[in-house]
Amino acid sequence: MKYKIKRLPLLDLKPRLIVFVFCFQILLSQRVVGYLPDWVSGNLSISNIDYSVVTHVNHAFAWPDQSGNIMSYSNMFNPIISQIVHTNGAKILLSLGGWGNDVGFRVVAASPDLRSTFINNLLDVMDTYGYDGVDMDWEHPTSNDDRQNLNFLISEMDSTFNAHDPDLLITMAVPVSNWSGQWYDFSFLRFYIDFFNAMTYDIHGSWSSHAGHNSPLYSSPVGDPDGSVETGINYLVYTRGIPANQVNLGLPFWGKKYNASDINMSFSGDVVDKFYPEIINLIDNGWTYEWDSVARCPYLRNDEQSKIITFDDEESIKYKCEFAHDRSLGGVMIWALSYDLVQGEQKLIESINQNYLSLVDEKKSINPKSFSLKSYPNPFNSNCTIELDIKSPENIKVSIISITGQYIGQLLNRELPIGKIYLDWNKNDISQTISSGVFFIKVSGNKTQIIKKIAYLK
Repeated sequence: MKYKIKRLPLLDLKPRLIVFVFCFQILLSQRVVGYLPDWVSGNLSISNIDYSVVTHVNHAFAWPDQSGNIMSYSNMFNPIISQIVHTNGAKILLSLGGWGNDVGFRVVAASPDLRSTFINNLLDVMDTYGYDGVDMDWEHPTSNDDRQNLNFLISEMDSTFNAHDPDLLITMAVPVSNWSGQWYDFSFLRFYIDFFNAMTYDIHGSWSSHAGHNSPLYSSPVGDPDGSVETGINYLVYTRGIPANQVNLGLPFWGKKYNASDINMSFSGDVVDKFYPEIINLIDNGWTYEWDSVARCPYLRNDEQSKIITFDDEESIKYKCEFAHDRSLGGVMIWALSYDLVQGEQKLIESINQNYLSLVDEKKSINPKSFSLKSYPNPFNSNCTIELDIKSPENIKVSIISITGQYIGQLLNRELPIGKIYLDWNKNDISQTISSGVFFIKVSGNKTQIIKKIAYLK
């Protein structure tokens, strides 16, 4: 059954000038984002990724040079890669940056002309090789100028992407403490970024005062100033105001080796990164498995009690997945795919499947979405149709919100029956009261809330 509602005027409209144009739907969904560094292609082919678990593949890395050109590892780009990912029902994003590839970002972001060149070059790469968007991994902005220029870059990227293809995604890898996080304007970025990949690892390392866990779920010892996964998520969500469903919790598939007698003791010499396969085979071969019940993480200690290795295993991944679920985070993120590959098996990927996706599936079956939302055309300059597909009778409220969160007006607030509802948002209803710009359509029901960005152009 279909219903049509025509020309519903906005209530209590107030003008709000917005200068950026972009669109995509923000959905409350669970994600498993896996970074695929180009250097692991010999270990894990794109066909052998476990797509029953991974929803987004971040192909790493490309980066801008100081002229806005797209640089990458040799022979990294291949249209077959995206075809395989799409055939398996996942999305693939081009990950931009990575540690050490920051100089081009700083120069490009500071120049309007270079920003335009860089963004248009990105579109060419995405069109040619079938990417579904980009993942920004500038490590890291380091000044107020960088902070503001990153805002310019992301907003202009979002606007250009929307005009080209509104379905293109923009995501971002982000730090989880104020040491680097202070140079990110999350109050601005959260309106342009689809989701944030929280780097909840490297919490201890060569820079630390003690041999601590790479990724402790909880601070160990209690009150450790280096923090934990929990303090990192709290920083992003509570201190910096990123909605929890926009945050993916980072899961490291590698660990760190220290010259230390035990966990949280002093260490000497270099701290060496170790992949999961290098670690797991040491158990009972001169190394003893230990469990830190405070951090909810394991570590190994050698028989001479002179070295330790901190890492994540199936059990600690389980606790992190349960934490992500209990905190209603948008998903989890893996650095990096193939780092857990042991004799053809991926035990850490399987732990995500068993301890995260099973919880998600149960939650979805208990509380399915009670309606869906579409809007078209987008951007619009005449009429915009808002299509609601109602799955069960309930009271539905449709509101318009500015990009800064200001309430603009209400299109609908009534009980609706099962079926499709069409709201006709006509330019004549708004052209005298608000300027061209971007707004949120917010649709709320008893159990479901969906927010969609939409652009109005005079």
